[in-house]
Formats: sequence, C-alpha cells, structure tokens
Amino acid sequence: MELLQLRYFFESARAESFSKTAEKYMVPITSVSAAVKRLEQELGCRLFDRHSNRIALNDNGRRLQKSLFVIFDELERVKADLSPDAADTREIKLSVRALRSAVTDYIIEYKALHPSVDFNTVFDFGSKEHKSFHIIIDDDPERYPGYESFELCSKLIRLRAAANDPLCGKKIHLRDLCSRAFVSFGEHTSTHKMLVDACKKQGFTPDFAVQTNDLQCYTKYVEAGIGIGFGRFDAGDPVSRNISYLDVVDFTARQTVYVIYDPHQDHGNVREFLEFLRSKCM
Repeated sequence: MELLQLRYFFESARAESFSKTAEKYMVPITSVSAAVKRLEQELGCRLFDRHSNRIALNDNGRRLQKSLFVIFDELERVKADLSPDAADTREIKLSVRALRSAVTDYIIEYKALHPSVDFNTVFDFGSKEHKSFHIIIDDDPERYPGYESFELCSKLIRLRAAANDPLCGKKIHLRDLCSRAFVSFGEHTSTHKMLVDACKKQGFTPDFAVQTNDLQCYTKYVEAGIGIGFGRFDAGDPVSRNISYLDVVDFTARQTVYVIYDPHQDHGNVREFLEFLRSKCM
C-alpha cells in the first residue's frame, strides 16, 4: 500500500471522479484508475461501485475515507512541525453557508495580500460531509462536532420589499403579510426558519413564491415584487436601491454567524486565513 495510492483514492472519493483526480495530479486517468484498482486488490474489496460513466463511493470506501481524514490531517501537522519554515501550499477548502457576499469580499482582499494562496470555495446550505472542509462559515456551530469556532458577526434580520411596494414607509405587523408571498434562500437556511417560526406564532404559514440560493436571482425577485424578502440588516440598504426595508413592529430576529474550523488543520495557510477572519469580526 503506497501513499500515492491512498492520495489518489482520497481525492477520487472526494470528487467521485477519476478524471478530476487525474487533472489535479496532472497524470493520465489510467494511472489513477490503475492505482486505485491495485489498492482494492491489496485490501481485498471494492472501494467504488463503477458504472458506465461514473464511480460512486461504497460503504468500504467511506470507511477508508473516514480513516484517511485523520491520517492525512496528522501528516500535515507533522510536516508543519518538522519543517516550520517550509511554505504551506495547501488549498484552503471553505464551505460558505452564511454571509456569502462578505466572505467573497474577504477572499478577494486576502488573495490581493497573499496571491499564492488558493481557495476551493463551496456555497452550500445543505448537509454535505463537513469534514472535507478546513473552514465553514455558518450560524450553527453545534452541527460540527469536533470543530472549534469563533463569532464573525451578529446582525439584525429585517424584511424587505420592492421599493415601490405600498407597505414601504408604513408601520405594519407581521400578520399584515399573511396574504403576501415571500422569497427565500432555501429551507435549510436559518433566516428561512426564523421567518417560518415568527409567522406561525402569528397564526399563519408563509407562502414562498420562490426559493433560490443565488443572491442575484434573489435580489431580482424581490425588486420585481415577486415576494417579500428577508435577511441581514445593513444601514444604507446594500442589497439594492430598488429594495426597501419594511418597518414590521413585531418582527425582531438576529443572526449570529461563526467561523467554524477543524483544529487539526489549524496551521500554515489555514491558520493565517483564520487570523485574517478574526480581524474582520464585527
């Protein structure tokens, strides 16, 4: 069993693709496929279920992948301890499940200061395997056992409407919106759950005309009056000049966003970026 075989397997398991692994390591796809096949022969079991044009990790593969998370983490830590002056060339794997626009700005700013550092960023609200990421931006650190966290920001949540909506500029109650449609970033987001809970307390279930995880699409839907939007409040309305905040006197909510990270990966590039994020705490 060779280290390169394990790395080929580990990357193929993450991407569920031999071709993407071959691209990453700049080798022929046949080299990756053959290495994984030799590994399976040594272990005496299949690690992937192979189909005509794709591969899928099976239970054996998931068990090996889980062990390799720990092994490769420890190898990186030992490498950093033995070679403290060596440059860390790891790509920072980042899952952004909240505060997407601000985090995008942070990455751009950090890249300007450290152009050699690369990021692999996923904007996802679902429940994908979090252990494949060095850092996660989310509002629920309890979802990630074994990870550590610090608060990045805490902001009020406000309801929004198209600037020409007749309710803009008036004091209203949440119950006044029972017949209106809403636009949401998706049922997995905390802001969605906050609104649903608040509406249920007022005796109605909100109707969602559109659910989208794309910020530009969300903005266009609210601007067009397709539905009432909701999200973090920033003075000056940074969302769009065609959108206004509604003055809902009985709706108060706050979202706290955290930087959640794997303590075993807290060195080199990852540690430096974490310190940068700490400097951005609001």
